Amino acid sequence: MISRNVILVDDDEVINLVHREVIKRIVPDANIHVFKSGPQLIAFLEESPTFPIDFLFLDIRMPEMDGFEVLGKLKQLNLSTVKHSKIYVLSSTLDEKDLSKARNDDWVTDFIGKPLSFQTIEHLLGKAS
Repeated sequence: MISRNVILVDDDEVINLVHREVIKRIVPDANIHVFKSGPQLIAFLEESPTFPIDFLFLDIRMPEMDGFEVLGKLKQLNLSTVKHSKIYVLSSTLDEKDLSKARNDDWVTDFIGKPLSFQTIEHLLGKAS
């Protein structure tokens, strides 16, 4: 099995815990890095610009910096490790504006409702391991 680097960015600790456990059950050797805010992720990537990212799960609605603002900052940084990763934006509400904005963003692989299910993770990461 190939080890995968997975980044979770969500301000909700319970959601992060659930997503971490779901991913670990499907891909036990996944390296999961959890950030509670966009600025934390940005600071990490500025310090480690070559850190390989296979999958980035990014919450849209966060207080400090929303997911779309995080995407904008990632584009400014223009890190190849981010550009070549699979980026999934997450939301507990399926707002049509958010869906449209995500679908029209070249960096976004897909828009997914929260919480992540075993079936979704199996589909996205299971076949990639």
